[in-house]
Amino acid sequence: MKGNPILILSVAIVSEVLGTTSMKLSEGFTQPVFGIVTAACYILSFVMLTFALKDLSLGMAYGIWGGVGTFLTTLIGIIFWNDPFSIVVGIGMIAVVAGIALLSKGTQEAEEAERACEQG
Repeated sequence: MKGNPILILSVAIVSEVLGTTSMKLSEGFTQPVFGIVTAACYILSFVMLTFALKDLSLGMAYGIWGGVGTFLTTLIGIIFWNDPFSIVVGIGMIAVVAGIALLSKGTQEAEEAERACEQG
């Protein structure tokens, strides 16, 4: 699949979050429709993540996929299911976002340094 790897990764993340949300709605897979949606979303998520990995480094892609997915799923849980929220949870969510930003920045810098070595 050709295309923008960040867009492809974004589809993988959204699919994973929808799959996890559907898993909650499946009530232990007693609601078959949500069970089917869960499976379909996870299949789509892994397929799209696989395509994104053609152009993105493994650590960066998986870190972003897992981190953004965790952040969004936590937020959905807080908003829709009254999952617990505290200052510690908020700091953890900020730490996840900061970790993703650092991972992306570090990977970008390493890739640029590698290209500079290859050229020079």
